[in-house]
Amino acid sequence: MDTTDGGGQDITAADWEAVVAADPGLAVARMWWSAGRIVSKNPSDAVIATMREVADALEAKVQGDDGEYYDA
Repeated sequence: MDTTDGGGQDITAADWEAVVAADPGLAVARMWWSAGRIVSKNPSDAVIATMREVADALEAKVQGDDGEYYDA
């Protein structure tokens, strides 16, 4: 996932840490921060739903490997 501001701005590690601090369950949801993005390998539908919630909190969008976007 990355930000939706149109400028391609990265999600900072501090942004990710703040979201995880607010919901410690995210730390074990098979998502991690890497190079300005939150990523997951082969996410289940439940993980994608969680990613959409996180994206909403970060004003970001969820994008799949093939460029498709998941509604937040």
